[in-house]
Amino acid sequence: MDIWDYNLRHLAAIAQIAQLGTMGAAARAVNLTQPALTQALARVEQQLGLVLFERRHDGMVPTPAADLLVPRIRAALDRSISPHVTTARLRALLALADSGSYLGASLATGLAVPTLHRAVKDLSLSLRKTLVERRSNAVVLTEAGQALARTFRLARVELEAGLAEIEALKGREIRRITVGAMPLSRARI
Repeated sequence: MDIWDYNLRHLAAIAQIAQLGTMGAAARAVNLTQPALTQALARVEQQLGLVLFERRHDGMVPTPAADLLVPRIRAALDRSISPHVTTARLRALLALADSGSYLGASLATGLAVPTLHRAVKDLSLSLRKTLVERRSNAVVLTEAGQALARTFRLARVELEAGLAEIEALKGREIRRITVGAMPLSRARI
């Protein structure tokens, strides 16, 4: 399960359903029609393989899966700072920040260079910030771009943790444990 398969707007809508308790109120809050929100919820539930809400006559009640996922969604969305941030834009900026070039980002993600370039440019325009500077043969993130990339990394970690918790709920453990050690400690280990 990959976070890049999910739509941030749909995840935001799920958080609103949990908070407001009804599809109608959540649809108004995220500026979607109720049928579109119903389809978005069905798609996310299909991707997860779990039901997130019990549908009742008096509204929507979160299931244990939603109780795990919604706080992670909220934490990620709090970090992504703008409704103009989409999954594609988040992925493009992170790939560019990690690889240092559009070609490297393309190789890492499997996306075309023009696609990545357009996503980063659209993000820059929507946020009204210069995120990338061209320098001779290289592309460098500006301070604003570096700050946004750090924020996006935190949002990505929150979403990955939420999906890992969902998998654990289904009985499959996919989380990674990272152990950091000082160079001198390897002699003892």
